[in-house]
Amino acid sequence: MIRRAAHILLIDDDPAVLDMVQSALAHYGMEVHAYPDAAQALELIQNPSAPQFDLVITDINMEGLDGFDVIHKVKTLQPRLPVVLMTGQASVDYAIRAMRMGASNLFMKPIAIRDMVQSVFHLVDLHRDIRLADDGLRGLVNERRHFLFRSDELDVPILVRHLTDRLVPMGFASTSNLDVIAMAFHEALVNSLEHGNLELESSLKGDLFAKEDPYVQLRDQRMADPHYAGRLIEVRLAMDTERFELEISDEGRGFDASRISPLPGDSDMAPHCGRGLPLIMLVMDEVHFNDKGNQIRLVLRRK
Repeated sequence: MIRRAAHILLIDDDPAVLDMVQSALAHYGMEVHAYPDAAQALELIQNPSAPQFDLVITDINMEGLDGFDVIHKVKTLQPRLPVVLMTGQASVDYAIRAMRMGASNLFMKPIAIRDMVQSVFHLVDLHRDIRLADDGLRGLVNERRHFLFRSDELDVPILVRHLTDRLVPMGFASTSNLDVIAMAFHEALVNSLEHGNLELESSLKGDLFAKEDPYVQLRDQRMADPHYAGRLIEVRLAMDTERFELEISDEGRGFDASRISPLPGDSDMAPHCGRGLPLIMLVMDEVHFNDKGNQIRLVLRRK
């Protein structure tokens, strides 16, 4: 998925976590620069001879500089460089603070390595490929877009780029939080495809390094089955100078939206919507579902 080796800056004062995450990312060809000390890691970012980093992953609770100090410094030096935080404290306050400071994602310990690796791939691609729209777009006052895809035709990363290209010029995002909004859109689209149209449950996900992955196997089977592959995903975008609204609908059986909890780490909805839903709830100004639970509407207001 990544066109060249990604350079990842990894910071954690727990040797076991540092080694585990470094090994997992290196297994997929990433160049991981691992540090137990945040101050030393930040010196590397400022070193002109250092590699161009694609992503920073840091623990929150550390001696000396903590994860919030890291994200503040990184966003000061390189506003568009994505930062992912790790924490052992399942606090909604931590998650809200992290997202407001510009974190692209937050992972609870013990780390779900599979989810982290997939998130890293997505963020690296977003960091490299998302381009701000031309300055002339600042004169745009409203726009409507309507997309319709079969399940087996949907290219989520490319669609996310189309859905985010107006956010900064229109004032709905900044260069420091564009990545996290893009990740929220990505999670919503994946939910509609995999948990909606393909009716896959997160409980099927196995060990990332296992020889067989029941989740991936069933996903491939259903992508080859016309009954599932032919189901449609409809995406509507409506935007004016004050409001950005994204509506994503699938042809799945839906779910009971009244069960939704916005708390990060809440696993009750995992079989239906995956771990991305708490991220979506934190990032968006408004999140609405239809009665059937097969349509999500995401709203951003002009800041």
